[in-house]
Amino acid sequence: MKLLFPLLMLASVADSARILSVFPISGKSHHGLFQATLKSLAARGHHIVNYSPYKLDKPMANYTDILLENIEPPDRSLTRARLELFMKMPKIGLAIFLWMGMNLPGQAFKDKKVKELIESNEQFDLVIIEAMFTQEAFLGFGHKFKAPVISLHPFGSFGVVNKAAGNPLSLSYIPDLAFSSSDHMSFLERFFNCISILSSLIYYYTVYTPKIDVLLKETFKDPTMPPVTDMIHNISLYMTNAHPNVHYAQPYTPNIVPIGGIHLSSERKPLPADMKKFIDEAKDGVIYFSLGSVVPDHVLGQEFFDMVTKAFQKLPQRVLWKTGWEHKSLPDNVRTAKWMPQQDILAHPNVVLFMTHGGIFGQHEAIHAGVPTLCIPVFGDQTLNARFYEERGIGAELPFQSLSEERIISSVNKIVSNPKYKENMKRMSKIYEDRPKSAAESFVFWVEYVVRHNGAHHLRPASSLLPWYQLYLVDVIAVLLLTAALMVVAVYFVLRKIFRLFRRNTKPSKSSDEKKRN
Repeated sequence: MKLLFPLLMLASVADSARILSVFPISGKSHHGLFQATLKSLAARGHHIVNYSPYKLDKPMANYTDILLENIEPPDRSLTRARLELFMKMPKIGLAIFLWMGMNLPGQAFKDKKVKELIESNEQFDLVIIEAMFTQEAFLGFGHKFKAPVISLHPFGSFGVVNKAAGNPLSLSYIPDLAFSSSDHMSFLERFFNCISILSSLIYYYTVYTPKIDVLLKETFKDPTMPPVTDMIHNISLYMTNAHPNVHYAQPYTPNIVPIGGIHLSSERKPLPADMKKFIDEAKDGVIYFSLGSVVPDHVLGQEFFDMVTKAFQKLPQRVLWKTGWEHKSLPDNVRTAKWMPQQDILAHPNVVLFMTHGGIFGQHEAIHAGVPTLCIPVFGDQTLNARFYEERGIGAELPFQSLSEERIISSVNKIVSNPKYKENMKRMSKIYEDRPKSAAESFVFWVEYVVRHNGAHHLRPASSLLPWYQLYLVDVIAVLLLTAALMVVAVYFVLRKIFRLFRRNTKPSKSSDEKKRN
């Protein structure tokens, strides 16, 4: 028995992998998924080397943060004019997001620490990145270190991911990432969803990836570097931030693993004393309001904060508002703070409504806690998530462009006064929690699976490599149509020949006509 523990420790060390993760994206919400997944691997004994603009709040064993200082935070570049431009853009296709993120890899490659990594002779057993969302250039690290690659996605699987993984596009019932529809579409919705996905794929493979090829050649200076489309097809697994039992039901090929909810904390921390008292004493319940981390306060402006404050003042509920805006005076029923423990607040039984911008992480947290939502989408996938709340009867949408004091009050009362929203959310919360493995357990298993087998290309269906005309049987359909057309033509000529023969045989002869006349 004395030898057993050291042997187990040695076995654990021997099985541990050295994992490189490169996540330079500035959107902080994405890193909620990244850090949660990497922490689960570090806790398992694997050694993580993470290149990112954000460090862990608390250092962790087996986890090394390499801080990227060359990435511009979104709050510096986002202005009110740009925000309004985003909201006015048609919610079709991902071309705008790909175009906006085109500079991200170039910024990261200019970082001194990333340059040192490119020139290093380090060894890694696995590379984890967020490919398929403006970060495909970092697939070059998989080639350089001869390591399998896993792609993490803070969203569900969308058109570009599905195409690369060989997963069905499901054009008729799964809405595209930027398309605000449900899984029950009208004819026009199916038409525009089809346009959205197909236009994204055309732009991705004809405009976007060729530019990434140029960047890879300039950066790595490796003549053996394959085209980025080849490296995309060699991705071992796609891990998505979707929940298979709650989000729109769709097929998943074996190389797509939904791990939605992995960022959720399993432990409830006690709330600050003053906050707990504020919530506990709320006779009419508490509304928690947060617009996430993408849209900074200075972009919203004084008019927005005055309007929302006046609306909250007229509500019977108390309000916890996550914002860094400095208010000269606040109503007695409103408390603000630059940061709030969102998951712990939503878990409190007195919280009756979550007012949110509609981010996917807040969606997981609201469903997990069973709190109905009022969604104020701004851009990106938020309109899609708002439609999901309404489709499932667990919340309502209040468009940002039509915000007013009266609409805020009426929308809040609509949800709080109708018990169906709470009942539907509680039912969905039970479904959410009912899964054979936790998201973290599933993630760790599949990562270690990829490491054990030095990749998981055997999970990739042949559909990922088929040309579109073969995948959708266009060539077969063309041959069938051609065959049918030839048969129709052949039948036409046969019938025409028969008809002519028939007419010739039934036509009276000249001799018989002359006899009749005589």
